[in-house]
Amino acid sequence: MPVNAHRAFVSRPSGYKFALNLSEEQEQTLRNARDDIRSEISSQFGSFAKALGDQALFEDQAPVLVRSYQTPKFKMQGSFSYHTCNQPAHVPPQEIDLDDGLFMPVSYFQKGGDRSPVIQSAAYFFIIERILAPLCDKKGWQLVTDKPSCIRVKIDNTMHTDLALYSVPDTDFQRIVKDAQSRGVDFTAELMMEDTAYRMLSHDEMMLAHRNEGWMKSDPRKLEDWFVDAVKQYGEQVRTVSRYLKGWKDFQWPEGRLASIALMAAVVSVFEKASAAIASDRDDLALLRVAEDLPDFLANGIPNPVVEGARLDQGWSPEERRDFVAKARVLAERLKDALTQTSDRAAAFEALQNQFGGRIPDDLTLYVPDAGLETKASKLAAPAALTLGIVEKVDAEQSNDLAAVNKQGGGRYG
Repeated sequence: MPVNAHRAFVSRPSGYKFALNLSEEQEQTLRNARDDIRSEISSQFGSFAKALGDQALFEDQAPVLVRSYQTPKFKMQGSFSYHTCNQPAHVPPQEIDLDDGLFMPVSYFQKGGDRSPVIQSAAYFFIIERILAPLCDKKGWQLVTDKPSCIRVKIDNTMHTDLALYSVPDTDFQRIVKDAQSRGVDFTAELMMEDTAYRMLSHDEMMLAHRNEGWMKSDPRKLEDWFVDAVKQYGEQVRTVSRYLKGWKDFQWPEGRLASIALMAAVVSVFEKASAAIASDRDDLALLRVAEDLPDFLANGIPNPVVEGARLDQGWSPEERRDFVAKARVLAERLKDALTQTSDRAAAFEALQNQFGGRIPDDLTLYVPDAGLETKASKLAAPAALTLGIVEKVDAEQSNDLAAVNKQGGGRYG
C-alpha cells in the first residue's frame, strides 16, 4: 500500500515546512538591521550628496536646472516579500538573505533615445557605501562592495541583507505625495514606501544601479506580482511547494547557482497546466507532481516569465545544467519510491531524508498507509473484462479499508 507523507511536511511543530522557518530571533535580528540601515541612509543622504558635489554626483549631460535629489524611500523585496524565506541547510556557507530596495526620486533627462536619471549610478553606490561604513563598524557588520547590482551588509556568518539601488522620476513622487495627502497619509514622514505608492511608480522609468552597466531598466514588482498572482489563483500550495524545492536545493548544493526563482517558475508551470489534478490537502503528492516535470524543465532554456527575452538560467554552464537535471531526476525517483512504491514507513522516511536532509521528521507515525492512492491505482489497472458485480464488490471492500484508516486520522491532513 502506498504511503501518505503529507503530515511529515505540514504537522506542527516537527513537519518539514516548520523546520524551514526562521526563528523569531533570526527574523527580528534581520528586521532590526534593515531598519537601522534605512534610518542611517535617510538621515545622512542629503549631507553626503551635497559634500560629494555636482561634478561627481550628476551626469555631465544633465541640464543644471534638473539637477536635484531627495531622501530615498524603501521597499522590501525577494523571499521576505514572497514569504518563501527558508532556514539554510548548510551554515556556512549558506546565509539567510533579506532583500531591500532603496528608491531615490531624482530628475530625469533625455539621453540619446531614452530618459535617464541625472545622478550617476556610480555616485549612488559611493554615497550609500560611505554612509553605511561607519554604521557597519559600530555594529560589527561587514560591508561587501563587490556585488554588481547591490550593496551587501553581512550581519554575521549566518545572515546578510542586500540593498538594491533604484531611481524613479521625482514627478512620480510628487504625484504619490498628492495621492497620499488625499487619503490622509503623510507619505513624507515614513521611510518605508506604502504599497499603494509603490504600485503608482512608472513601469518604464524605474532604473536599477549596476556597478558595471550603469543604469538598467528593472521593475522588481513584475516577478513579485507574477508569483503572488499564481498563489492567489492556484492556492497557498504554490508557495509551500516552492519552499520545499528551495529546501531540497539548499541541502543538495551547499554552494551552487540553481536560482530559487527558477524552481518557483517550475512550480508555477506545473500548477498552470495541472492544478485541477493536484490535491490541495496532499503536499507530498503535489511535490511529487512538480518533481516529475522538474528534470525536463531544467534541461531546457527557462524564460523569465515577466521580462521578454530574459532568462532565469542565465549563465549556467553545460556541466551545471547536467548536474541540476541529474539531481532533479533522482528527486523524482526517490519521491516516487517513498510515496507510491513502498508500504514501509521507514523506507519512505529514508527516501525523503536522502533528498531533503535531517529536517525531514523521523517520527514514523507521520507516515501512514494511503488507501486512497491504492484505490486509484487499482482502478486504473483493473481489466476491462471485470463484471459490474465484481467491480462493485472490490469498490465496497476498498471503501471499508479507507473508512478504517480515516478513523485513525486518515489520508487527509490539514
